Amino acid sequence: MSTHEKPAPEAIEACIARVLAAEREAQASIESAQGRAAAEIAQARARARAIAERAEARLAAARQSVEARLARHQSEADRQVRELAEALEPAQADPAKLDEALARVAASLTSSRLP
Repeated sequence: MSTHEKPAPEAIEACIARVLAAEREAQASIESAQGRAAAEIAQARARARAIAERAEARLAAARQSVEARLARHQSEADRQVRELAEALEPAQADPAKLDEALARVAASLTSSRLP
């Protein structure tokens, strides 16, 4: 066939059919890729939510532990202050005993030992 001859209608129809088939395959490929991408995004979001939930649970547990430890220290400090107040009535307060007792309380409050 020369460059000036018109192709047969059947050849044109065959070419159009091939182009349309290729277009359908490409569209199907695009839709499949979009579906896979959407599934991967959903899985990634689920993993991120699970990580955030575990982190929040760990943070809450750590917060509770610290609060409990602080409460124990506060309770011990309160107990020591009560004992000191009972032991040192204002009318009988000996300055040397008071200084000694205050030094013991201060040492116990600033030490890293747990009660």
